[in-house]
Amino acid sequence: MDYRLVFFICICFALYVSASSLVSDNRSKRDVMESMKNAWDEVVKTLTDAGDAVVHVFKPTEKSIVDKMADRVKSLTQ
Repeated sequence: MDYRLVFFICICFALYVSASSLVSDNRSKRDVMESMKNAWDEVVKTLTDAGDAVVHVFKPTEKSIVDKMADRVKSLTQ
């Protein structure tokens, strides 16, 4: 008779463990999707920064060092 009780407890434990793994699988899928979204956001940000850098190469917002030195020399000679 004791074997039936032990067998029943083992079956219950196996069901509990399998049910908890299903919840864990859903969480891991959610974590993977969240990680992929964060990675995609980082890629977009990096590409945006790279695009801004390319624009600044061809259209600088500040004067170059050579232009600044030329302005200083002109101001000294006047």
